[in-house]
Amino acid sequence: MTSSPDLAIDRVIRLQRAFNVRDLGGLPTRTGATVRRGLVFRADGVHRIDGEDLEAIAALGLRTVLDLRTEGELEHGRFPTDRHPVEWHHLPVLQRIWSDDDLRVGASAAEFLRDRYLDMLDQGGGSIARALELIADGQPALFHCSAGKDRTGVLAAVILGLLDVDAEVIAQDYHLSASAMDSLVSWIEAEFPEARSAMNAQPRQYLEAPIEAMAGFLDEVDRRYGSMEGLVDALGVSAATVSAIRDQLL
Repeated sequence: MTSSPDLAIDRVIRLQRAFNVRDLGGLPTRTGATVRRGLVFRADGVHRIDGEDLEAIAALGLRTVLDLRTEGELEHGRFPTDRHPVEWHHLPVLQRIWSDDDLRVGASAAEFLRDRYLDMLDQGGGSIARALELIADGQPALFHCSAGKDRTGVLAAVILGLLDVDAEVIAQDYHLSASAMDSLVSWIEAEFPEARSAMNAQPRQYLEAPIEAMAGFLDEVDRRYGSMEGLVDALGVSAATVSAIRDQLL
């Protein structure tokens, strides 16, 4: 598979303190429909936004914000509901942030990330299920983690899979996060130079978004559960919730 930059056209929301924000809508499905725009957004650390950034996010008319970060990450802040009231929900998808201990010797970035994404189905399956229920009931909605790539990428893949977006398109859209990681790292190095050595010490796998990682995740979901519908059924998501998501987002 190859990346398709055209998927980003008019979907990216450019902010000064968040770097991986885009509309989940605008993508084609296998049936010829299109995911509806302006209803669900994916993002990185919107707990960092203020000023003009907050004005831009407020203009989306959000009703719901889903924070997929760990309990410890909330210490860095959370979405400013005092200045833009929304229904805020904490739905951690990981029990802890990855460490060097999670790496497998000789594993490629794609293999490492694919396996971590599959782990999220076990560790954060309940949060993923609840996120789907809230999105079905509270749009416009935004979900986010810290980088907007991994936890956010998994939830985005589940939603798009339920909407019958082709796996290749889902993987290409996921890959758009790669360039955002460069912007995020540059901002962190400029704003928090003391963090540079810690970031440079991290394995490169943590910051990559190879198409093969998401493709491998989707392949394994199909192998284990038969389909994305099979996965969410195993997570306890009702058929009525899946139907509502499709009715509203297509």
